[in-house]
Amino acid sequence: MNKKIGAITIGQSPRNDLIPEIESYFGGAEILQMGALDGLDKSEIQKLAPDTDDTVLVSKLRDNSWAVMGERKVIPLLQKCADTLSSQKVSLIVMFCTGKFPDVLRADVPIIYPQKLIYNIVPVLADGKRIGIMNPEAAQTEQCIRNWSTASDKIIVTDLNPYDPNADIEGAASIMMKNHADIILLDCIGYTRRMKSQIEVLTGKPVILPRTLIARIVGELLE
Repeated sequence: MNKKIGAITIGQSPRNDLIPEIESYFGGAEILQMGALDGLDKSEIQKLAPDTDDTVLVSKLRDNSWAVMGERKVIPLLQKCADTLSSQKVSLIVMFCTGKFPDVLRADVPIIYPQKLIYNIVPVLADGKRIGIMNPEAAQTEQCIRNWSTASDKIIVTDLNPYDPNADIEGAASIMMKNHADIILLDCIGYTRRMKSQIEVLTGKPVILPRTLIARIVGELLE
């Protein structure tokens, strides 16, 4: 019997923009998707907007738009997802978000948080060089600097929304170049392989894509 992976998005499932790009790494494991915002209408989602002092999260909705949420308001919804997936006998749960979540979610199986892996792996790959970080919203810049300053003292941050078809990729790449980034991290699960390739071409720098990085690590656990 194939293993089962629980996949939680902080937006809505299914993530047809994400799973097809990474499922080949999972060795045929069944992927059970759940979203924190599944079943919510627009007015309910709007109520999840971040308060002034809350951590800002961004994720995709089923209609290809995106939502901006406060972490504290989303965590109870994520716990419901974890409970449901645990009851379906998954081998592990992957949180498909690079946010720095507090260690409060509980499950009967391991929960993989991309942020914990990325914050340890990327500084090693950078080897003391300057890290350029892209995240979806300008409102996340301050928290991104605060969080990443614990991992590296050489960071540059700008915003580029992976869910906005009109996002200025060339502008974001230009900021990385002007600030002499040596390696670039696309700090959101929403960034695609195509975006990674575009930014590599524009900057001439290596670009780290969290969705494929995490998929490779999870695939190793499943072998």
